[in-house]
Amino acid sequence: MDDEGTAPAGPADTDDPAPPDGPVVSPPVPSAAGDDEVGLDDQRYGARVINKFYGQVHAAHATFGVSGGTLATPALVGRLRPADIGHALRYYARPSCFATALDALRGSHLVVLTGEEGIGRRASAFALLQEATGLVGEVTGLSPAMALAQLVEYDYLRDRGYALLDWMGERRDGVVQEFDLARLSDRLEKAGAFLVITTEPRAALLRVRAGHVVAWHRPDPVTILEGRLRDGSGCPLPEADRARIRQHAIELGRPAEVVRLLDRLPQGVEAALDEVERTARHRVEEWFNQASGWDELLTVAALAFAYELPERTFERAYARLREIDRAEALRTVTVDTGSARTPAVVIQGRRGLHREGGLITRQDGTTLDDDLGDERRIVFVADSMREHVLGELYECDYQLWQPLRLWMHELAAIRDLDTRLQLALGVTLLARNRSAAGEARDLLGSWAAGSAATRFTAVSTVSFMAGDDVLAPMALRTVLSWTDGAGQNCAVTAAMALGGPLGIRYPTEAERWLWHLSTRGQRIRVMAVRSLGLLFCATAADLDGSIALLKRLLLRLRRTLTAAFDLRQHGHAIEAVLEVLSVAHLDREEPMVAYLLRLRPTAATTVGALWAEALRSLPHRGLAIDALRATLEALAREPAAEDAVGQLGDAVRAELSPEECALLRRDLAWALRGPFGEADAFRPVVTALLTALARTTRPALR
Repeated sequence: MDDEGTAPAGPADTDDPAPPDGPVVSPPVPSAAGDDEVGLDDQRYGARVINKFYGQVHAAHATFGVSGGTLATPALVGRLRPADIGHALRYYARPSCFATALDALRGSHLVVLTGEEGIGRRASAFALLQEATGLVGEVTGLSPAMALAQLVEYDYLRDRGYALLDWMGERRDGVVQEFDLARLSDRLEKAGAFLVITTEPRAALLRVRAGHVVAWHRPDPVTILEGRLRDGSGCPLPEADRARIRQHAIELGRPAEVVRLLDRLPQGVEAALDEVERTARHRVEEWFNQASGWDELLTVAALAFAYELPERTFERAYARLREIDRAEALRTVTVDTGSARTPAVVIQGRRGLHREGGLITRQDGTTLDDDLGDERRIVFVADSMREHVLGELYECDYQLWQPLRLWMHELAAIRDLDTRLQLALGVTLLARNRSAAGEARDLLGSWAAGSAATRFTAVSTVSFMAGDDVLAPMALRTVLSWTDGAGQNCAVTAAMALGGPLGIRYPTEAERWLWHLSTRGQRIRVMAVRSLGLLFCATAADLDGSIALLKRLLLRLRRTLTAAFDLRQHGHAIEAVLEVLSVAHLDREEPMVAYLLRLRPTAATTVGALWAEALRSLPHRGLAIDALRATLEALAREPAAEDAVGQLGDAVRAELSPEECALLRRDLAWALRGPFGEADAFRPVVTALLTALARTTRPALR
């Protein structure tokens, strides 16, 4: 069953790229792919770097889905993991509106929870579904990009709970929305399924009467806290410490922040109260409230976006910001006097960077750049200051932000990858300030339409946003807006982004759109096909997700081969599947499909069906045999290689007619003949495959 319903229909493609928006940036960085494209090696390297960079970022209260330096962001679409649901409900306390929502859900099988982020809507959706279905940890996530009409057509399962988290909404008349909600309720009732939708008030349902909609309110923070301390799992605390924790919970208010407090409690009361974080916030606020020199403000602004870089790298970036600022100052004439703003005096020497009471310091380098030693890096006094600085900077006016924007556009296009990653993280932290979200979207839109380097920076930013619960829906909404009508560069950027962490967060949505983009013009298709392979690689940490992705691809392939009259569409579909079957694991010297077959032999049924279609296509048979050979060579090193290959051969044979099997066996016997690099290991697996293809009885694999 297709988790997302029908594929999106896109407008007719155009080969004319749209002109980039925003200010002119520095010349594009050449790419190995030519024509200013991000090459395959660059994209694979970027995927590995971003995965590692996730584990190195330092941001206040922002884990970005990191666990031990690897991506651990839970998927929000498809079958949700019971462990993720249990984690979300670990400190759950019901607010006063819970009973109203549960009555609505039980009565109409549908309820829409509206409220601001951080008040517990997601955990409440899981709790409501568990109460309505009686099933613990059994929830299917639906894409936030789905329209109400798509939800009505979705194929629901009886007694199943569905959660559509952070719905993007749709700008249609309230009467039409109300009609669709009534249709959706009827559809769910007939199917015997339950659906909870969470959304922000401004996102949708502008004029819909109450009915299915419940305005959500946060629970009492003391209730969350006391429930944790009362159940015996919390640390025993003296009354004085309990009072301090209770008071801090009241000050925090939002359930998400109270949960973070409770998570820190086992580390001690001081860690739970996060005095370092509170001190950092206060120090930043105090610094901005004082009269600071313009040059020092520029330095702090530069560091917020070019953070933790080697000293000389930061100095070059900062010097360029000062040049841009000076040029802007000379063009800025005041209305009253007609005179230009006088450029600030430069702080002479590096010692001026970390004056007493300032926000900036240096730290010893941790990476040996050369034989002479480590290079120092420029940082804030506390890493948690960075997000607070960005929040204060956004309150500054045009005089600061105009040169800062121009500088960031240049920074997004430079060659140094560390600088661009830090810029991407800075924009992500900026976007966490709701007021600054529009600024972040404008920057991303300009970069997505620009050169290969700026497109890569946009993808890096979106990848960081995907690891944040609040920003992930915004990232998806932004990327999907690039898929149609925004020009080829934006569509190429969208395809690249959907193959990364954003695709991990929304796997079915990413696969659906990448398949759609793989039918577009040449540039877009090449990137979409490549990203499908990288998305498959990204599921290596969750092999159930790998198998689910392959099953959806098989379904789409069969639909295309059956329904499409244009043979070019058949070819494009086979090319997309071949990319997935041949893509190499990001961290291992073997095809990703071989890695999957070794650890999950049951995947052979789906993998074999995909390979059968690729091998059946004469124009693609050579490439399919090459990919198959690479997989066989990887499997040959395993003790149970012959059994695994035999299962794969059975799966291929189950999809082909006897005549096709005979022809394929002949071609494979010729193509997989010696000489072999590892003859003793490789010949048995080839024999096992050919033997499986020669069997006369067809196994019941499906």
